Amino acid sequence: MSQNSYTLLPIDEEVEVSPGLFVERRSFMAVFGGMALTMVSNLNARAAIEESVDKNLSFEQFLSEANPLAQRLVGDISASGQDRYLSTVAALTAKLRGMPMPARWNNTGQGLKEEDYKIGVHPGGNPFTVLHWRLEPGAICRPHVHEYGNVVSVGLEGVVRVNNYISTGSFDYKNNGTFQVQKTVDQILSPGSVNLVSLDMVHSFQAGPDGARGLDITTRLKPKPEHSTPYLSIAKTALDENTSIYDASWAFSS
Repeated sequence: MSQNSYTLLPIDEEVEVSPGLFVERRSFMAVFGGMALTMVSNLNARAAIEESVDKNLSFEQFLSEANPLAQRLVGDISASGQDRYLSTVAALTAKLRGMPMPARWNNTGQGLKEEDYKIGVHPGGNPFTVLHWRLEPGAICRPHVHEYGNVVSVGLEGVVRVNNYISTGSFDYKNNGTFQVQKTVDQILSPGSVNLVSLDMVHSFQAGPDGARGLDITTRLKPKPEHSTPYLSIAKTALDENTSIYDASWAFSS
């Protein structure tokens, strides 16, 4: 496991990172020259992971390791339970290499233009679904709420700017007016990097000038609602730059 993958693991929780291999990431505070530094301990365990787990995984290897771990962790949908689930899946997802193309590309309706954003499916995930997405140069995936599942997104090719938001209160889909959301992540998703979305979080993508491909490891945790996808229209300028609070309103899909 790479250093970046290791730091995705939750702190002070034992996680099975491959069959029969467990690790617990710990932290401690060290003071140096009056500055408090958060440092990761248990380097011996980290070294054992480096030696015991292949740095790269084929898709078949990923499924063989991720499926049993995900099945064991998926039942806890609390905030901390989702953090543990997403971090564990992400640590494996970040090591995927040589991902095949999907058998078919489908229009999503999530782009500003029909041809901008397409998705394919790779079978075999349990309890998650592996979606393979492709964005044309400069294309946008509109901001949308993940109200019945969570997601690990990983970059495969090109770069994508990803923004994540949360509601400052709670999402009311009958609200026809303006409400506020807070931007929590503004990230460049490059090959091998990951972005995590828990229940009721919002995310959006914008591809770089060369377009991009990636995966969404998405897990349904609640029944799918009857209403259409709740997209958001988010103001370009923050109400408060210090806290990244923005005005937003609903723009449901047809």
